[in-house]
Amino acid sequence: MKAVRVVLYVLGGIVVLAVAGGIAVAMLFDANSLKAEIERAVQEQTGRTLKLEGDLTLAFWPSIGASVGRASLSERDGSGTFIGLESAHISVAVMPLLSRQIVVSGVRLDGLKATVARAKDGRFNFDDLIGKPGDADHGADATPSHGPNGAVTFDIGGVRIERSAISYRDAKSGRAIDVADLNLRTGRIADDVPGSFELSAQVKSTTPAVEARIAIAGGYRFNLAKRAFALSGLDATVEGAAAGITGLLLTLKGDVAADPAAQTYAVNGFVLTAKGSRAEDAFEATVTAPKLAISPDKAGGEAIDAQFALKSPRRTADGTLKLSGVEGSAKALKVANLVAQLTLSDPALPMKTISVPLNGSLQANLEKETLQADLTSTFDETKLKAKLGMSKFSPPFYTFDIDADRLNLDRYLGKGGAAPAGKTGQPGKPGKPGTAGGAADPKVDLAGLQGINAKGRVQVGALQLRNAKLSNFKARISLANGRLVVSPHSANLYKGTLAGALTADANGNRITLKETLRNVSVGPLLRDVAQRDALEGRGNVALNLRSAGGTVGAMKKALAGTARIHLRDGAVKGFDLAETLRKTKAMLGSKSAQSQLAEGGKQTDFSDLSGSFKINKGVARNNDLKGKAPLFRLAGAGDIDIGNSHINYLAKPTIVPTSKGQGGKEIADLAGVTVPVRLIGPFDAVKYEVDYGAVAAAIAKSKLTETLTGAKSGSGSPIEAIRDKLKGLFKRK
Repeated sequence: MKAVRVVLYVLGGIVVLAVAGGIAVAMLFDANSLKAEIERAVQEQTGRTLKLEGDLTLAFWPSIGASVGRASLSERDGSGTFIGLESAHISVAVMPLLSRQIVVSGVRLDGLKATVARAKDGRFNFDDLIGKPGDADHGADATPSHGPNGAVTFDIGGVRIERSAISYRDAKSGRAIDVADLNLRTGRIADDVPGSFELSAQVKSTTPAVEARIAIAGGYRFNLAKRAFALSGLDATVEGAAAGITGLLLTLKGDVAADPAAQTYAVNGFVLTAKGSRAEDAFEATVTAPKLAISPDKAGGEAIDAQFALKSPRRTADGTLKLSGVEGSAKALKVANLVAQLTLSDPALPMKTISVPLNGSLQANLEKETLQADLTSTFDETKLKAKLGMSKFSPPFYTFDIDADRLNLDRYLGKGGAAPAGKTGQPGKPGKPGTAGGAADPKVDLAGLQGINAKGRVQVGALQLRNAKLSNFKARISLANGRLVVSPHSANLYKGTLAGALTADANGNRITLKETLRNVSVGPLLRDVAQRDALEGRGNVALNLRSAGGTVGAMKKALAGTARIHLRDGAVKGFDLAETLRKTKAMLGSKSAQSQLAEGGKQTDFSDLSGSFKINKGVARNNDLKGKAPLFRLAGAGDIDIGNSHINYLAKPTIVPTSKGQGGKEIADLAGVTVPVRLIGPFDAVKYEVDYGAVAAAIAKSKLTETLTGAKSGSGSPIEAIRDKLKGLFKRK
């Protein structure tokens, strides 16, 4: 026993000496004397400039701690400040370190300002500080062991961050986020230990556009190894503006817990509310989940309800959703009853009020992160079946399969198509390019495609959209990284078929279209879609177009690509070429071109018409027009300015010797003559001009040729005939 007492005395003495030594070191050691050495070492090791402007103090017992006043660390190239702070303190208990435990008594940061940046090549401005994954000196020795016998455990008494700010800049995506007035207070942070926290900050972002104040408070418990967490008494508020919504107010209250490894999930007293305004539309929404408990062998709970309402000077909308009959387990969760109702009222809609009911059920496997809803709906003349699902929860990936017997979207979107001729402004005086009568140019914003990943199929037996009538419509649709692809898609329309691919890309607000129409009757198509009775015929149309811009007008002016058309047995409306040619005889004395507005009821028949277009900056250029008719053969070239709704085209019909067709006998003596006809003016007031002077010159030339040759046009080579006449005149052989 005496020996034991001696040992205890010795150990006690050692402890006393250690404590006394620690106190002496702390009292006698001046940490500020090391500031210059520390700054120099950081410069040599990192290439960054460290400035320790405030006092530096160290403690060694009973905790190893450090406090620093104002300090900053530069970017690697010294161009700016990477991180700065007004003051900081951290302390670590000594004794737990002997058992491989890191017990941090507390962390306090005041006036922290940090800038995190990502370059276009994906590198961050702190990569040099942490090393690249796989580097030799950042391998296994740099990572704490997590084995059962050598794991390093962390225990933080609390964290306090005040008056701080963090900025993030991403040169690759163009995204910028600023977090200002950041304040955070936490209780103890350790696995399976309850704590509480308070967080508040001002957040500003460019993509998506956000400027809001965030405040969150509640209790927590977590286990990092199991990826389990529980939030109790959660009280969160988001107030400000986001994604075009102003006056935004989001609130969230309740208890939420999840343990994926154990497959247990629970919700209690969950209430989410949201309200705000977008332009003239004000909305409110509420979601409540009083109680929900899911385990590996059982699931149950009370009904989940959701309501939303939208009001504006022009329209109102409201909807309800109720999920009840929760049963099954985490691997086979079922919601037997899904009932929803959507009602929309808008005087501008043809139907004035739309009411769409939904009924169905839900199935989910929380372990595999899958969800599927089987839905049915009957409204107006439509019977719809849909399978909607998610194949991944984070980030969510949506799937869909929608089948409708018939769907008239014009009932709910309003009738589309261009305004009839003469309704877009005064004839010859159209509004601003890309507008109707000078009205505001509609915006084209594809930003809503960002952040959504989806893939699926849509099939409609009879579809009407923008007055176009399609049948057997089928489309495969995918959306990822802000890029929507509708390919392939196909349909029957106007006695022909349609097939192609459409892409809409939010990255640059770009649209591309590749479309092929085969054996389509273009007359009814143009009358339905464009409300223009300008062309008849049946044939093929091929389009390969692309454009980009923020408005419809900008899209038109940026339009580029190619187009080709080939029609048979049709007519060009508003212009009777045969009548014009009959008038040519009476107008041959005119030395100038005569113009006239296109008129309804007149047309020029053709048996075959083809041409191709090269489109650049909204202008479609044609150089290879070919047309055949009993009366003439047609060539032509010119521009169709889609961006400015203007045409300048020169058609060159050459009369053929025939008595058939429109007025053939009356103009037989004009055979072989080309009659230049220029179509010019805005789309809603096109004029055609016949150059009678050019026609008279052509006829005079033809008469001179006949006089010299003694032969009618077409009886032989004029050059040979003239040569023979000259030989006879000079009696030479």
